[in-house]
Amino acid sequence: MTEPLLTVENVVKRYHLPRERLLQPAPVVEALRGVSFAVQPGRSLGIVGESGSGKSTLARLVMALEAPTEGRVTLLGRDLHALRATALRAARRDFQMVFQDPYGSLDPRQRVGRIVAEPLVGVDATARRARVAEALDAVGLRATDADKYPHEFSGGQRQRIAIARALITRPKLIVADEPVSALDVSVQAQVLNLLADLQQQFGVTYLFISHDLAVVDHVCDDVAVMRSGLIVEYGPTEQVLQRPAHAYTRALLAAMPEAVDALPRSARVESPAPGE
Repeated sequence: MTEPLLTVENVVKRYHLPRERLLQPAPVVEALRGVSFAVQPGRSLGIVGESGSGKSTLARLVMALEAPTEGRVTLLGRDLHALRATALRAARRDFQMVFQDPYGSLDPRQRVGRIVAEPLVGVDATARRARVAEALDAVGLRATDADKYPHEFSGGQRQRIAIARALITRPKLIVADEPVSALDVSVQAQVLNLLADLQQQFGVTYLFISHDLAVVDHVCDDVAVMRSGLIVEYGPTEQVLQRPAHAYTRALLAAMPEAVDALPRSARVESPAPGE
């Protein structure tokens, strides 16, 4: 059996809140309470749950933006939180992130070419321009778009720029934290289809954070349902969504019956032309 690309082992994350009174102990919030899973290369795992379930905390730990209180996060056999700073910077070429807000995640003062090239380290100017053009082309934009600013693009196009930035290091893993929640439904379908096409083209693995079960059904092979810092259900997406075993999963499905049918796996839309 193929070795997992990403392994999360018994991860716990506690946050200490400010003391309410001087002599009282600081309150502790346990955002993650022993989370474990593994993701095989080329597959997509959706992490779903309501706000406060621990999804985004888990994404930050996988991206090594924060350290777990307990447990390990291993990518390609490397414990990310045991790496020294130099080694971690080098390792980051293998994992990148797409953020929720395509308006806030792009620096409005920078041209697109510089934004997309930001993760590249130690690449000369000629190779950098070529890699930027390649990444923009992969997401359906033009090489000449590198000279423009983010405000010249629509929300869907801005998220394509963010995806190009994530792709430019040719990563093995992309962590996508609510990447389409700020977009209109029609644009969501275009971006989700783009992500699926890029997975087929480049073999990238996704860890897809979402509160939207319809989005997860459209993109992910497997799904983990989180509640109060724990995974309460895990399995193939079709199985979990069609035959949920946990009462919380059934409650999530019952709360959004129309949304689950809004973006079925079979509903493919044509990718827009670069100018759309």
